[in-house]
Amino acid sequence: MWLLIDDLRDLHCDLNARTAAEGKRLLQEHSAELECVCLDHDLGEVETGYDVALWALERDLMPSHVQLVTSNPVGRKNMADCLKAYKYSTLDGVNFYKR
Repeated sequence: MWLLIDDLRDLHCDLNARTAAEGKRLLQEHSAELECVCLDHDLGEVETGYDVALWALERDLMPSHVQLVTSNPVGRKNMADCLKAYKYSTLDGVNFYKR
Protein backbone atom coordinates (compact mmCIF):
# COMPACT_ATOMS: atom_id res chain seq x y z
CA MET A 1 0.00 0.00 0.00
CA TRP A 2 1.31 3.46 -0.93
CA LEU A 3 0.55 6.68 0.96
CA LEU A 4 0.78 10.15 -0.58
CA ILE A 5 1.19 13.10 1.78
CA ASP A 6 0.80 16.18 -0.40
CA ASP A 7 -1.60 19.14 -0.32
CA LEU A 8 -1.79 19.53 -4.13
CA ARG A 9 -0.59 16.55 -6.16
CA ASP A 10 -2.73 13.62 -7.16
CA LEU A 11 -0.56 10.56 -7.69
CA HIS A 12 -1.68 6.98 -8.09
CA CYS A 13 -1.51 5.94 -4.41
CA ASP A 14 -3.80 3.86 -2.24
CA LEU A 15 -4.12 6.49 0.48
CA ASN A 16 -3.94 10.29 0.26
CA ALA A 17 -3.36 12.85 2.99
CA ARG A 18 -3.64 16.58 2.30
CA THR A 19 -2.37 17.79 5.69
CA ALA A 20 0.41 16.87 8.11
CA ALA A 21 -2.14 15.80 10.73
CA GLU A 22 -3.94 13.54 8.28
CA GLY A 23 -0.61 12.07 7.14
CA LYS A 24 0.40 11.31 10.72
CA ARG A 25 -2.95 9.66 11.39
CA LEU A 26 -2.69 7.47 8.30
CA LEU A 27 0.91 6.54 9.14
CA GLN A 28 -0.20 5.45 12.61
CA GLU A 29 -3.19 3.50 11.35
CA HIS A 30 -1.51 1.79 8.40
CA SER A 31 2.22 1.60 9.19
CA ALA A 32 2.26 -2.21 9.10
CA GLU A 33 0.70 -2.24 5.60
CA LEU A 34 2.65 0.58 3.96
CA GLU A 35 5.20 -0.19 1.26
CA CYS A 36 6.01 3.43 0.42
CA VAL A 37 5.29 6.99 1.51
CA CYS A 38 5.38 9.67 -1.19
CA LEU A 39 6.14 12.87 0.69
CA ASP A 40 5.89 16.53 -0.27
CA HIS A 41 7.63 19.20 1.81
CA ASP A 42 5.24 22.15 1.50
CA LEU A 43 1.88 21.07 2.86
CA GLY A 44 0.25 24.50 2.86
CA GLU A 45 0.37 24.86 6.63
CA VAL A 46 2.81 25.36 9.50
CA GLU A 47 3.87 21.71 9.66
CA THR A 48 5.87 20.47 6.68
CA GLY A 49 6.75 17.13 5.18
CA TYR A 50 9.99 17.34 7.14
CA ASP A 51 7.98 17.50 10.38
CA VAL A 52 5.92 14.48 9.32
CA ALA A 53 9.03 12.52 8.33
CA LEU A 54 10.82 13.23 11.60
CA TRP A 55 7.70 12.40 13.63
CA ALA A 56 7.24 9.07 11.79
CA LEU A 57 10.93 8.15 11.97
CA GLU A 58 11.08 8.83 15.71
CA ARG A 59 8.14 6.44 16.20
CA ASP A 60 9.36 3.79 13.73
CA LEU A 61 6.26 4.28 11.57
CA MET A 62 8.02 5.01 8.28
CA PRO A 63 8.07 2.18 5.74
CA SER A 64 11.31 1.00 4.16
CA HIS A 65 10.67 3.00 0.94
CA VAL A 66 10.14 6.78 0.94
CA GLN A 67 9.78 8.83 -2.24
CA LEU A 68 10.32 12.60 -2.03
CA VAL A 69 7.89 14.32 -4.41
CA THR A 70 8.68 17.91 -3.44
CA SER A 71 9.91 20.55 -5.86
CA ASN A 72 11.32 22.63 -2.98
CA PRO A 73 15.12 22.11 -3.12
CA VAL A 74 15.77 23.20 0.48
CA GLY A 75 12.88 21.09 1.77
CA ARG A 76 14.12 18.08 -0.24
CA LYS A 77 17.62 18.43 1.22
CA ASN A 78 16.27 18.69 4.77
CA MET A 79 14.06 15.62 4.34
CA ALA A 80 16.89 13.70 2.63
CA ASP A 81 19.28 14.52 5.47
CA CYS A 82 16.66 13.42 8.01
CA LEU A 83 16.14 10.09 6.21
CA LYS A 84 19.89 9.51 5.92
CA ALA A 85 20.26 10.12 9.67
CA TYR A 86 17.82 7.23 10.16
CA LYS A 87 19.87 4.91 7.91
CA TYR A 88 17.92 5.36 4.65
CA SER A 89 20.02 5.41 1.50
CA THR A 90 19.39 6.68 -2.03
CA LEU A 91 20.93 6.52 -5.46
CA ASP A 92 18.82 9.21 -7.11
CA GLY A 93 17.89 11.64 -4.30
CA VAL A 94 14.20 10.83 -4.78
CA ASN A 95 13.76 7.20 -3.70
CA PHE A 96 15.07 6.32 -0.26
CA TYR A 97 15.34 2.79 1.10
CA LYS A 98 16.08 1.35 4.49
CA ARG A 99 17.43 -2.16 4.37
